[in-house]
Amino acid sequence: MNKSFYILFLFITNSVYGQSDQKYWDNWNKNYPEVDIVSILKQEKLYADSIEKNPAIPRYYSRLDNYRFKAVYLGKTRATSQEVITSMKNVYKLFTGNASRLDGMIESEVLFKIGQEETWMPVQPQILEALKKEVKKGNMLTVYCLHFNEHNSKNILYNTFLISEFYK
Repeated sequence: MNKSFYILFLFITNSVYGQSDQKYWDNWNKNYPEVDIVSILKQEKLYADSIEKNPAIPRYYSRLDNYRFKAVYLGKTRATSQEVITSMKNVYKLFTGNASRLDGMIESEVLFKIGQEETWMPVQPQILEALKKEVKKGNMLTVYCLHFNEHNSKNILYNTFLISEFYK
């Protein structure tokens, strides 16, 4: 009797909470709009340059957003620099108030090619494991990222993409 009840319980919970692959990706796609990231990065650079040339405009600005875009996986990994971590925490604190949520999430970054540029992108540890297991160097992926944009008072522009998910 106990075994039958357990099997029935598993069946019911899986049918209630389970979701199809399509529904899974539909949810991600809804929350991470697809963008032309090359154009966005060009606009961010132009805006930073214009601020740096006009001393009347405050130097510091930041933005936090969700994006998805195509990138080529180049297969290299390195530790995330303290400067990038600090920038991400600055932005996250401004928009959410709790930068400690990023602790343990931004230890490593992976090299991608976006357009003609190579870009290091921090990656959550569980996603890094999946990348290494499932993706080969040179594969084109759709990456789902939290974009941290910070132009600090030292005129350094950070455009950092924390990878939250990917799709081959």
